[in-house]
Amino acid sequence: MDRYVHDAVLDMHTARTELLAALEQVRPADWQRCVPYGSGTLHDLLAHLAAADQGWALAAQGLLKGEAEVRPPLSPGEAQAARQRALDRGRAQPPAALLEEMARRRNLLLSLYELLEPRHLVLALGSFGEQHNSVRERIWLGYHDRLHAADVRRALRITWHPPGLQFLPALQPAVAALSPSDTLCVVHNVDPVYWERPSTVPGWTYRQLLAHIGTGDWVLQGHMRHIIEHGEVAAWPDVDAGNADLIASRAHSTERALTEEYLSMRHETMSLLSALQPDHLELRISFRWEPPPNEHPLLDYVLAFERHDRTHREQLRPAMRYARAMGAG
Repeated sequence: MDRYVHDAVLDMHTARTELLAALEQVRPADWQRCVPYGSGTLHDLLAHLAAADQGWALAAQGLLKGEAEVRPPLSPGEAQAARQRALDRGRAQPPAALLEEMARRRNLLLSLYELLEPRHLVLALGSFGEQHNSVRERIWLGYHDRLHAADVRRALRITWHPPGLQFLPALQPAVAALSPSDTLCVVHNVDPVYWERPSTVPGWTYRQLLAHIGTGDWVLQGHMRHIIEHGEVAAWPDVDAGNADLIASRAHSTERALTEEYLSMRHETMSLLSALQPDHLELRISFRWEPPPNEHPLLDYVLAFERHDRTHREQLRPAMRYARAMGAG
């Protein structure tokens, strides 16, 4: 087995141990508990986990056949449809059967990993979209088990009743772009030894960068609350000072706590966006980062906010396990 693949497999074993430890805490009555901050149950999550390795196994088979560059096994849309079919099927199966399926599919995937060679690692996987789809990055699947182990722990800790939020049609692109999934993929794939190292942002460690990601919705939330309560746009706060205070007050927060805070903050953002009315979106707000004249409809500000996540997510990427392994190689 290639050394790089070997390191990815070791990470997968470590993450799987963490996931299984979390699942062992689920009692029979717990499987219908909802996972904060979504709408699915722990049973739904287990159904997803049972089938999750199949997509990458198909991709690995395509790589080994030499088809990946010409004909991706699944497009992103097809991959999403396959995940939904697996979820629908798994809901009808008992947890014990899903756990057995999860173990069986992982064994199949690892047997395919053993056949990967360096020439496969430089290829792209179209089923993961147009960006960040390299085999080198995507075979580090440990993040997936860590992400869902955190989901299990959260579901057992919090009694969650999905609020069923509704959004104005004009806000749907922002809601989709603000999904935390891409950021969580990066966060759960950061090599732990990097958290206290200087990040790509001068003056911040990677943990401080995560603290900013976790609390960064505060400015948007402040604007939304003022608009909902008063029907008008408030003056901009001192953003730099506010960010500095939030990071300093989390000097001793672990990366796990910061990630949980990020999810809680993002849920609150979604709740506020769902309360916006059509007339709110027509209010004018100045873009403080632009020279005058810099007033835009509030809708433009909300639609543009996803750049905050995207910018800081990219700054966190150099700390990911796959990037460190590439440097070591």
